[in-house]
Amino acid sequence: MTKDSTYNIRPAARLIHTIGSDLIGDSYAAVVELVKNSYDADASYVNINFAYKTIDNKDSLVITIADDGHGMDFETVINKWLVPATDDKLKRKRSPYKKRVFQGRKGIGRFASSILGQEMTLSSITKSGEKSTVVIDWRIFNTDDFLENIELLVEKETTTDSSGTIMEIVAQDEQNDNKLSAWDKSSIDTLIGELRKLISPFNDFDKDEFRINLSFSNCPFEGYNDTKFEIENYPIIELYDYRISGSIDNYGKANLLYENNVLEAKQSEKIETQFDLSGNNKYCGNISIDFRVFDREPEAIDNLINKGLIDPISEKYMGKNDAKRLLNEVYGAKIYKNHFRIRPYGSDGVDWLDLDKDRIQNPSMKIGNNQLVGFITIESEELSRLEEKSARDGLKENEYFFGLKELSRLTLKELEIRRFTFRDKSLKSRKGRTSIQDSISDLFSFSDLSNNIQAKLEQFKVGKENINQIKAILKKEETAKAGLLEDIQKTIAIYQGQATLGKIVNFILHEGRKPIQYINSETDVLERYLKHYRATNDQELFIEIHESINGFRRNGKLISDLFKRVNPLASQRRGNRKNFNVKVSLINSVKIFKTSMSELNIECTIECNDDIEFYGWEEDLFTAVTNLIENSIYWLGKVERDQKLISISVQENPNSFQLDFRDNGPGLTDAEIESDIIFEPGYSKKHNGTGLGLAIAGESIERLNGKLKARKSESGVYFQIEIEKK
Repeated sequence: MTKDSTYNIRPAARLIHTIGSDLIGDSYAAVVELVKNSYDADASYVNINFAYKTIDNKDSLVITIADDGHGMDFETVINKWLVPATDDKLKRKRSPYKKRVFQGRKGIGRFASSILGQEMTLSSITKSGEKSTVVIDWRIFNTDDFLENIELLVEKETTTDSSGTIMEIVAQDEQNDNKLSAWDKSSIDTLIGELRKLISPFNDFDKDEFRINLSFSNCPFEGYNDTKFEIENYPIIELYDYRISGSIDNYGKANLLYENNVLEAKQSEKIETQFDLSGNNKYCGNISIDFRVFDREPEAIDNLINKGLIDPISEKYMGKNDAKRLLNEVYGAKIYKNHFRIRPYGSDGVDWLDLDKDRIQNPSMKIGNNQLVGFITIESEELSRLEEKSARDGLKENEYFFGLKELSRLTLKELEIRRFTFRDKSLKSRKGRTSIQDSISDLFSFSDLSNNIQAKLEQFKVGKENINQIKAILKKEETAKAGLLEDIQKTIAIYQGQATLGKIVNFILHEGRKPIQYINSETDVLERYLKHYRATNDQELFIEIHESINGFRRNGKLISDLFKRVNPLASQRRGNRKNFNVKVSLINSVKIFKTSMSELNIECTIECNDDIEFYGWEEDLFTAVTNLIENSIYWLGKVERDQKLISISVQENPNSFQLDFRDNGPGLTDAEIESDIIFEPGYSKKHNGTGLGLAIAGESIERLNGKLKARKSESGVYFQIEIEKK
């Protein structure tokens, strides 16, 4: 017979070191935790001092962290401060005097001091003059004893000194515990950088003053001995090239401001839009975003310096290398909550928005991680559902975190497309833009070369007969290359058709899903009918079997027709140019999207005479129109309309045919239309768009001896295709 017994969990003393090293992290995070504690104590400042001394004949570093907060009384020290994982701040939520939202809620930040040194003395004075002092030798927690058996000295007295808390931490180098040498010039530089990034630039604490002061005494490292300065944000963040800032509410409604600071006269544009999240991602409360982007070309770095870039410590004007170094220190997208940064976002190259991965795919359009200095402010966990990990290494990656990530990327995309337009327009004014079709035609055209040779030969007094013979040779060579030119055009057209096929594969799968589902499900039904018919010879079953076979025939034809319609995009070879019926081609293009249009209540109309024919490859018109329709369906799916419309009309003019394509979606901006930027490969306003659709459409129409242009419209997009008659 056994006797039931009850036992208590008895934590080992080394649990305190586990809290410090495993849950707090590194020395920088430890200092940050103690700074946050000062903020929670309603302090107006926290002073951090690194004093190098000799203690008991040993080189030592005394780290002092002092504030003017409300302090702690004796009961608070022994019943809360010395109790790991207390829920006091979690319950109270706000500080008693300034009503600040508490930074620390898990009750473990205070043990950060065990990372910084071997010994610590805490002195805390309340506003009523009660002073409590705790002396802790963190080494005693390395024993195998139980935590309940560790005794600490805590004293209480009365004083007339001002309220606040002072923590003195002694760091020395000991066996397997080199807390002194952990601090060198590089690590101090890193600490300063971490403190500079700690406080959000959204809030300058004018109403709720909180300053961080850092000083050094007898410091052996160049530039830091006997220095004292207030921690401020990097001044470089004010010298951005482009910026987008504003707010996004808990329903995805964004109110943003885009600024271009490259030009002497700063340009700005207000943006009001709705951000819809994909998949299972969820909105994460109200957020504020401030993204500042820096171009990295030598010309842009010169412009940055000319704006007045000054080193924040030496207060001297910077050179190119210093400017690049400073950008390298500050770049990244940082996340803030209640004024303070959540590590590690925005540090050590952490690219949590996956910007560099996207930039590889589209370097001219996309912003790299090292070009962005970003600040994102989120609400408390209760409102945002964004929870910090217990190990102080970021936010839990739940559906709200991925919603925050998607909203951040959508905001940056608004900047990217405007920056791309501006940079492309600047480049266009210098070099102009030529299409692939024009470039290839120029490559195989010898007319300019022939004229240049003629001019040079005439300078050398070469006879006209000889010049004509040379020009005839060049003309013959040009004619011989015409076949090669057409082969290249065919190959490009095949690749563009396959790229279009890839873009619309979801529509194709959607269109074919129902007939395939019918065939799969009806197969089992037909087998049961046949089995029962063999057993019973029931003639009524024969009728059911006949109906089922007709269903197979109908749905098989649907799949066959679908394959026929997309075959022009999938073809591996092309025949010769010929006349083809325009209306039939347009109808086939629209049919690909029949199911999707029906589900989104989009009505599509085609106005075209039955006898209108174009000369060329039919696949080119099919490719162009397919891309236009795919774009319209995407954007019409993003807006609320009583009627969603796509209209295609074709008319014949004396020397050309004109095709007008319209929808009543969100449309294009005047800048997009005037600059032709929408036809530039890589330009896309879709969340994960490739920026190839309109570029491919434009190239396809050029092979038909035509031009695709965007026109201004009162509502939606208006594309016009003009095909010259042969």
